[in-house]
Amino acid sequence: MSEDINQDKKSAYRNMINSMGKKEFTLLKMQEYGFWPKDLPTPYQKKKNETLEQFEHRKELLNDYTKLVNQIAKLYETNDEINQKIRDLKKSYDETWDYEKIRQDISKKLMEESIARRAERKRQRELASAQKTLEWQNKKANEILFIGKGYSGLLHDKASNDDRLIKQGLPVIKTDKELSRFLCIEYKELRFLTYHRDVVIKDHYHRYTMAKKSGGVRNIAAPKSILKSSQAKILEGILYKLEPSQKAHGFLPGKSVITGASEHIKTPDLVINIDLKDFFPTITFERVRGMFKSFGYSGYIASLMAMLCTYCERMPIEVRGITKFVKTTNRILPQGSPASPMITNILCKALDKRLAGLASKNGLVYTRYADDMSFSLKKPDGYKYKSLEDGGFKAGSFLGLVSKIVKDEGFIVNKEKTRFLRKNNRQEITGIVINNGELAIPKKWIKKLRAAIYNTNKLKKSGKVPFERINEIHGMASWAKSVNAEKYRTIVSKAFDLKHE
Repeated sequence: MSEDINQDKKSAYRNMINSMGKKEFTLLKMQEYGFWPKDLPTPYQKKKNETLEQFEHRKELLNDYTKLVNQIAKLYETNDEINQKIRDLKKSYDETWDYEKIRQDISKKLMEESIARRAERKRQRELASAQKTLEWQNKKANEILFIGKGYSGLLHDKASNDDRLIKQGLPVIKTDKELSRFLCIEYKELRFLTYHRDVVIKDHYHRYTMAKKSGGVRNIAAPKSILKSSQAKILEGILYKLEPSQKAHGFLPGKSVITGASEHIKTPDLVINIDLKDFFPTITFERVRGMFKSFGYSGYIASLMAMLCTYCERMPIEVRGITKFVKTTNRILPQGSPASPMITNILCKALDKRLAGLASKNGLVYTRYADDMSFSLKKPDGYKYKSLEDGGFKAGSFLGLVSKIVKDEGFIVNKEKTRFLRKNNRQEITGIVINNGELAIPKKWIKKLRAAIYNTNKLKKSGKVPFERINEIHGMASWAKSVNAEKYRTIVSKAFDLKHE
């Protein structure tokens, strides 16, 4: 029993020494056993005439004093070691007067000790370096730490706004592993897809060109299967859950060129069509990353998703018989990705809001289909002026304000493709004619459909009509029906009278 009590007492003493220090504990016990006057405080206790601040200051001084005493004690220990070495050397050479030999031996020993110390320091540095390398390799194997020069700046930002994501109904994704699971791809595939290289042998895109109506070609980049699947997951799981601008009619469920044209005034006094120059190339990696970050994702996850949704233009170069693809632009939004159109609609939300406000203020209606912006204006009832300019609407000033807003939002107006269409013109909005109080298709297009039906009926009398030709006519008829079923009822009926044989 007494042994247990002694053990508890020793344990209590150890705890007190650890908490207050050995010297303070010793003075306290001296006071307890009568070796220090009880009415005289120890140096570690507050005195009666001391303020709390003075007591704290004195404690700091005592701590500093204790540190100095310990340092001096260590110096004395080192000095004792040196003196002992000197005594040992003196003892070794007491019986000789060969001072040159003594000097050489001492120099040799000092050199050996110095070499040993240097070797030990080198060994410690090598061990630390090897440990650091191992830790880096392990971290690199389990986390994406670099995605290419110029694109890795926000990978250190791991903080996401979970509340904002949940409020918008978006999936909370915090790590690259969680992102790969969300995309339903292997982690190694995610690492491969999100790493930018200036020169590659294998590209993630099928590249081709399409002729523009206005002349020249448009570069199209269609993602390969795994990347396309990842972009589709981002589109369906994230982008489609966000509400785009009501003024956008391109690439949205339930929206089309027809819904866009339907918003406008029928038989307006003026239609203004404006095209945005280099629309997709203007949307850079930084803008796409900023968009994902604005949703609430961390800079880390936003960077990885932006890498998946952007690409850079490349040109093929043959080096020693091997075709390599060298980048010619920084990373931009590709035309051909399933996610790109919706990204443009989200990024243009502020643009649409500002242009819609400007249009409303000036009595115009505004819509946008991808990079095509349209405005329509109708003279109000009782309008007494001959022209819109006489009544106060200045088309040039209005276009200037539009250009300023477009520039503020990071885009450029293609002035060469800006069109002012008055009543005496064929007024079109994204290929749909809005003259005569109803939606219509250009007459040239309808003539082409009539000619196709006539020639096909003629061909049927002399032989079999190709399957593809019937399908093409049915497609054209379906388009005419969707634009204005009543207006084109007769020609649509004739088109669908053509059957496959």
